[in-house]
Amino acid sequence: MRFRPALALACALSVLAAAAGSADSIWDYQAVNPDGTGSHPLVGADPLPENRVTVEGVALAGVAEILNPADMYTIFIQDDTSRRGGIQVWSGRFYQGPQWRPAEYVDFQAGDRVRVTGLLANHNGKVFINDRHSGSPETRFTVTVLGHVGLPDPELIPSVGNCNFFDPTRRDGGERYQTRLVMLHGVQLGAGNWANNSLLTVSDSTGSVGLLLSRMGDFTGNPRPQGAISVVGIMDQEDNALPYHDAYRIWVKKQADVAAALGSCREVQSLAAGESVALAGKVVSRVFDGHFYIQDEGRAGGVRVVSDREVTAGDVVSVMGTVVEQDGEKAIAARYIAFGKTRAVPLTVGGGVARLSGSLAPDGLLVRVPGTAGPTSQGGFTLYEDSGQPVAVSLSAAAAPQPGARVAVTGVAVRRSGSMELEAAHGGDLRILE
Repeated sequence: MRFRPALALACALSVLAAAAGSADSIWDYQAVNPDGTGSHPLVGADPLPENRVTVEGVALAGVAEILNPADMYTIFIQDDTSRRGGIQVWSGRFYQGPQWRPAEYVDFQAGDRVRVTGLLANHNGKVFINDRHSGSPETRFTVTVLGHVGLPDPELIPSVGNCNFFDPTRRDGGERYQTRLVMLHGVQLGAGNWANNSLLTVSDSTGSVGLLLSRMGDFTGNPRPQGAISVVGIMDQEDNALPYHDAYRIWVKKQADVAAALGSCREVQSLAAGESVALAGKVVSRVFDGHFYIQDEGRAGGVRVVSDREVTAGDVVSVMGTVVEQDGEKAIAARYIAFGKTRAVPLTVGGGVARLSGSLAPDGLLVRVPGTAGPTSQGGFTLYEDSGQPVAVSLSAAAAPQPGARVAVTGVAVRRSGSMELEAAHGGDLRILE
């Protein structure tokens, strides 16, 4: 078949256009040079229509949660189509006079999906969208709220040492996490004033990084956290001099985004309802309607997590929330859940609940208990352990066995009204023994 030159040219142009379009992601706009300035060709480009970019993503804070909207307008947008990329949008009254905020700069809430079209610029180590400090229609950006999808899950940063340095490849360091919702666990708070608009530090054995308390937060008047803490906030940078390699910080919105960092699940049992806590790197053992259980990988303990978030047994999660009492047991009402790599569910602890209670605290642990089925009840039955000890079994999605049947129950051990019970999640947790 004869190949026509005109067709070849059209095909080549379409390929180039597709390639150009596919490169225009938030992650690409955030690419940096070795000195920390933006390397994308549209950064700082002339204010022409063809130099405007369009980005879409989720707003990480509402219009009045970070900066005073009477003085400044800002959106932190996270790309919700991948695990990479975020960008800030900013405008300020200081450069434009009292009528500085045009109609295009609309109100929005945290969790709104937004579309922004505007011009790229450098600012102290990050690429953002701004109006070039001008009220001119040619430089203004436009903001459209597309709907409400909710906040993305924060990303757990392994340690401070993973986010407090400059890496132009963005394989690690502050540039990788910039303008994304992140979590740090088990860090110590440095000296400084615990109040709105204060810049402090948090540190661990690998280093320190900035902690900026929102100007519009509720920190002033609230108690300063003590001991090891976890924080959830927006990774940011504000370096005032070239090269832009420093001054990374986590911008925290509210007091509720800071919690006591616990090491093991069983610590929750000794805390009062209402306390803010966080656990990191725990394995989901069983999932129920409205809640699930997590446990330490070493099977030292477990705890209920109150959440409708979709999880699967074997997921590794980090949880921040408030201690509550539900169904007679201590639990964590989750505010944030960060996901890690999936692992196999830890092996169940075998033996009778009565015996286990004498050697360790099985509360919240996945256990496997053999015995004989006793009388049925609404939603469950009584299991007689081999020692003769009765244990109440709650069945979420399985029929009770016939009384007298020899069975093995895999379930979460929970303490209710002073007695240990077993909560089974599905039919696979109930096995009839020969």
